[in-house]
Amino acid sequence: MAELCLTSGGARQIPLSPHEPPLLHQQQAKDVANTSSTTMFIEDEVHGVICLPDHINEIVEHPLFQRLKNVNQLGLIPSLRPDANHKRYDHCLGTYNSAKEHLNALEYNSKNFQPKLPNWCRNAVEIAALLHDIGHGAFSHVWECVCQGQFDHESNSVACVDIIFADVQSPELLKLREDQNGRGVQLIKALILGCKEMLTFPMLGHTYIFDIVHNRRCGLDVDKWDYLRRDNKRLGILNDKEMDFNQIFLKSRIGPDGQYIEYRYEDYHRIYRLFMARWRLHSDVYQTPKVLAMDQILKSLIQHIQPELKAVRAQDGNAWLELYDQRVFELIAKHPKSIYLRQTQRLRECSEEDAGASENIIRVQTQIHGPGKVMMPDESYPLYGDKCKKRQIVRYLMSTKINKVFQMD
Repeated sequence: MAELCLTSGGARQIPLSPHEPPLLHQQQAKDVANTSSTTMFIEDEVHGVICLPDHINEIVEHPLFQRLKNVNQLGLIPSLRPDANHKRYDHCLGTYNSAKEHLNALEYNSKNFQPKLPNWCRNAVEIAALLHDIGHGAFSHVWECVCQGQFDHESNSVACVDIIFADVQSPELLKLREDQNGRGVQLIKALILGCKEMLTFPMLGHTYIFDIVHNRRCGLDVDKWDYLRRDNKRLGILNDKEMDFNQIFLKSRIGPDGQYIEYRYEDYHRIYRLFMARWRLHSDVYQTPKVLAMDQILKSLIQHIQPELKAVRAQDGNAWLELYDQRVFELIAKHPKSIYLRQTQRLRECSEEDAGASENIIRVQTQIHGPGKVMMPDESYPLYGDKCKKRQIVRYLMSTKINKVFQMD
């Protein structure tokens, strides 16, 4: 990912890291013909060029957001798959762009819906998408494993929202913080948590926006839409047909009463396909036995060497800004077992009989639920259009049980 900063003085390309892949797209002059003041364009391997207006760029430049450039999207997996070294920063920007695309599609597909979504609500949705994962600890979801349930990245993201909005200067952001007792910031935090009950004001026909960023009702949201495409782009697990679910979002519309989003009957099978893609990535990459064994090693090392790191939160200033992957690796580097997080070939699967009671043994047990079980019941998905175009699916309900033993050679 690379940034292009466009001002009245021209364009300036800013390389972010010597390890980043080459640019995928060249910025065209027509994209910036009407640019005023300063606009940032991000070249992204999933979305092409992402345009950041001034107020969004102000958030992106905040140290809390910049920290995400040093947090791997896939935790420890890059130790096994060096090509999967994309960052949580990339995903948050991609989710922001996905939210813009989804909002545009909803507006286009719901031309007769009234009342129109106010600009402050749209801004809140886009910013919630941008900041939905800003509270992740080092190694993303692995940090919640390290903290054994005592850390929640969504609650920490909400804390980050308060810190960022205490510093804002652009008029659009100030309005969200100050108008109507800060209703804009309140909405951003509620959208991140997927909890409309947090609001102290009515949404007046716009409750459907709670289906966009964190959809607790049926699980179809722009977070999944981005990370499935982004992770598979690097991993290459699924082919184009298996990843064919964009139309779910691009053809959706606002329900008649504005309480939820509706999806086409002809996209029903694509909904299942999305959950199948998620299951494949969990089974083939995210939760393979060796990855889970590495997670356990990291948890054990932090517990023995740096247990105080588990208490660090966004409110802790520099301590939080310094809680990122490479820094944690440096803090545990002197422990002899840390080598297994770098030289993963030394983690050897063995039988329970061979394992014995050695302290160099790691036992991994988990269960991965089938896509038909993770996908909500049919009634959770409001559908519209031609019922005859709805394809039948056969839900795969079986869970995959993992019970493996590894020897640290």
